[in-house]
Amino acid sequence: MINPLHDRPSKMVAVHLNYRSRADQRGRTPAFPSYFLKAPSTLAPSDSVLGVPADCELLAFEGEIALIIGAEAHRVSRDTAWRHVSGVTAANDFGLYDLRYADPGSNVHSKGLDGCTPIGPAILDAAQLDPSSLHLQTYANGRLEQDARVADDMLFDFAYLIADLSRFMTLQPGDVILTGTPAGSSVAQPGDVVEVEVAGTHVNGTRTSTGRLRTSIAKDDYRVGSLLPAPQADAAAKAAAYGHPAPQATGPTPRG
Repeated sequence: MINPLHDRPSKMVAVHLNYRSRADQRGRTPAFPSYFLKAPSTLAPSDSVLGVPADCELLAFEGEIALIIGAEAHRVSRDTAWRHVSGVTAANDFGLYDLRYADPGSNVHSKGLDGCTPIGPAILDAAQLDPSSLHLQTYANGRLEQDARVADDMLFDFAYLIADLSRFMTLQPGDVILTGTPAGSSVAQPGDVVEVEVAGTHVNGTRTSTGRLRTSIAKDDYRVGSLLPAPQADAAAKAAAYGHPAPQATGPTPRG
């Protein structure tokens, strides 16, 4: 199995909204994909610890399927796009929804935290996979929270994303595409453990899996609010982070 962090990508591109279940939850279905860029410094391996800043409370998990580019893709067609993918792995696109208001779209404040994009643990050989067979599952403290099959739920397939992006930017070997998250994303609290797994079928019919990408959540002493924008955990931010109106009472971590 390949170490996902052996080489740093030149860029990481993430899709904003790409699952029907998530679009239904958000109340809007895009006619075409939109994207944001993530810094390679957000990458982390499996079994890492992610610290929540002391003045933030809305760290949301988002299980995703990550594509690793293996061959340069420049203005490629949908028909040939998959040939440019070398690997598939699990990812978790964590975000601080306390800061989502600050730069919606670019997500620099909410999704730029060091280590907030763990990927792994194994990379599956794309050439041996049927991409339509891929199945994404996310667990929080052992409980299944996200469960989506690409063939049933994804709005824009992998080939579309690669062809679309390659119209404007050359995708280089090692680049990562985060392909969106389904419904079920919610808030993780310090002490929680979040796991993401991607499974699929080889072209010969056998099943394969990345194994579970495991991230432990901890409280960080660092406070991000010494400069503006400062964290804001208002009702709108809570509703977006939890995937539904936030609970009023303190208790166990609510789930999507």
